[in-house]
Amino acid sequence: MTLLKPYLLRSAWFAAMAMVLAFCGQLWAQQRLPDTGVNILDAARWKKINYEKQPLGKTSIEVDPDSGHSLMTVETFSHPTFIYELSLKLPLIPRNLYAGETVLLGFSAKTLHAQLETGEARTRWLLNVSADPRERIEKTLNLSSDWKEYFVLFPISKDVSARDLAMILQFGFPPQKFLVRNLSVWIYGKEINANKLPKTDISYQGMEPNAPWREIADQRIEKIRKRDFELEFFYNGKPLENIPVQIVQKKHHFGWGAALSARELLEDPEQLQHFTAAFNLAVFENDLKIKAWTTPGRKELTLRALDLLKDHEISVKGHVLVWPGFRYLPSNFLKHKNNPRKITAMLASHLNDIIYTTKGRISHWDVVNEAYTNKDLQEITGSEAILFNSFLKLFQMDPGAGRFVNEYGIISKGGLDKAKQEWYKNFIRRIDENTNGLVDGIGIQCHMGSDLTPPVKVLQILDEYAAFGKKISISEFTLSIDDPQVRISYTRDFLRAVFSHPSVEEVLFWGYHREKADIFTSDWQQGTMGKAFFDLVHGEWKTAFTAETSALGKLSGRGFLGTYEYRFVVDGRLIQGTFELLPENETSFLFNHDQKKAK
Repeated sequence: MTLLKPYLLRSAWFAAMAMVLAFCGQLWAQQRLPDTGVNILDAARWKKINYEKQPLGKTSIEVDPDSGHSLMTVETFSHPTFIYELSLKLPLIPRNLYAGETVLLGFSAKTLHAQLETGEARTRWLLNVSADPRERIEKTLNLSSDWKEYFVLFPISKDVSARDLAMILQFGFPPQKFLVRNLSVWIYGKEINANKLPKTDISYQGMEPNAPWREIADQRIEKIRKRDFELEFFYNGKPLENIPVQIVQKKHHFGWGAALSARELLEDPEQLQHFTAAFNLAVFENDLKIKAWTTPGRKELTLRALDLLKDHEISVKGHVLVWPGFRYLPSNFLKHKNNPRKITAMLASHLNDIIYTTKGRISHWDVVNEAYTNKDLQEITGSEAILFNSFLKLFQMDPGAGRFVNEYGIISKGGLDKAKQEWYKNFIRRIDENTNGLVDGIGIQCHMGSDLTPPVKVLQILDEYAAFGKKISISEFTLSIDDPQVRISYTRDFLRAVFSHPSVEEVLFWGYHREKADIFTSDWQQGTMGKAFFDLVHGEWKTAFTAETSALGKLSGRGFLGTYEYRFVVDGRLIQGTFELLPENETSFLFNHDQKKAK
């Protein structure tokens, strides 16, 4: 806590900045449409359109009291098996399209609520340009929790008949509700350069190159993530005098990790090669969840993957012991929904099995996951005791394993969901009160949508949870935006902000070679998020230098916490060794080498 106190003294500055950000909002350009476009949305039919497909969802049109224009409410009640099961075809005025033209979809929208981990509603817009559905042009958009203006471009590469032309809104995603107004479908001719048409630019406060928060963050990083050290070398009993020594950091002390698949890890050697080159921490996305663990053959496969990671000195975070919603539990739990004793016994049996079997292979666990929206076990048993008991069970069976809670929607969607933030704090307090303080760490998922939470706001929220005096895990970091430059910029700024906070001990990407977490592309090149990650974690925040020993065989340096290798040549022999620079350990190291042991 000695590092935390001076940092919290500065939290008033962050709070003040956050108030300014909340007032200003995000920077969305107000862009003027060229006059030559033709709006082919049939306004008369649009005002009357209503769509309903029970029990999945519906749309409805009413008059917007603010503008007097049509306001559409779109709601998904139940998550369909397929996205297309909720599809609204927009009424268009028949018109042929020609190669070189551009369709511009424009609208304003606002999310009211959404179960997606970003906290934002998701939409898919399809432009039919042929009778062949495979030729559809698809665009997926997440919608902000505040009113925002959206522009979506559909370039036309070949002639399209009016018979085939259609614009379709699909909203078959997890339960959500959002509003749409000022909808238009513009056609622009070949003479209009598509690059000159409006587009929705995503930005966030603090992304400007000279934003002052970065300098402050870098100062904290220098203070809390690095230490001075001194090395002293002897060779054949004498000080190693005036010899250049190469010092290279091989591994971070801070946890940098990602979610992966046990099967992929075992079956594809490239997965292991690239994962271990990038990370020192792993979490299985699905393999330790109860459904996978109880599937025949999966347990043995997962244990093999755990042992492989251990052989490569990769720590593993377990995910998850209890996810208390029926959709995440085996079907036999739902079968016994009216028998709380049976439910309790079934969960206890699972915990006994998985904790005993994985002991020594898991460094820390997500004990309870997403209890804010998943309450089936609590409701069946009549209280949250079934969750509290999972912390007690882990402590009893594997006291050396860390015990974390995990929740989404705390930092994402602009960091504005105060109700959920307060619920999470109170939930942590309830667990501690009922387990004598067994919560070791606080997991904060960060599935970021178009409402990119400003770095200053991120730090302010982290301050609030740091008050518990517990470790903080950035447990699931993803980006659901397309703009490559924004993805690079925000990844870089987000990592800098969280790495600068003294309570944060790990960052886990939720995946590492997928669209939302592209550390690598499918052919193992650096992805957009990977460019920022490698520049920082394996560049700016990794120590390497060469220094010459003094007449007494000593050299000093300063570096990021982690495992180091030193190398030097004497009498034509290469000599090397390692040392660990840790937060509380000794920082002076003495090495004795002699001719017989030299490599």
